[in-house]
Amino acid sequence: MDLEEQYAVALGVLSVVILVVGTVIGLYFRTAPPKIVRQVFPVAAVLTLAAFAIFVFIARVHVKG
Repeated sequence: MDLEEQYAVALGVLSVVILVVGTVIGLYFRTAPPKIVRQVFPVAAVLTLAAFAIFVFIARVHVKG
């Protein structure tokens, strides 16, 4: 398995981890007041976007071609 395939597998694992964490957060906050939900979910969305962006940046730096 070459480096590019390893990063592809790792991105899949990261996606599943974020999906599970998001589901747990959603279950935890499903009965929370709307004010809390409006504060938590945008932060979670930004953190998700940042995680993918950092991962892609690292992968692009390390994988040549």
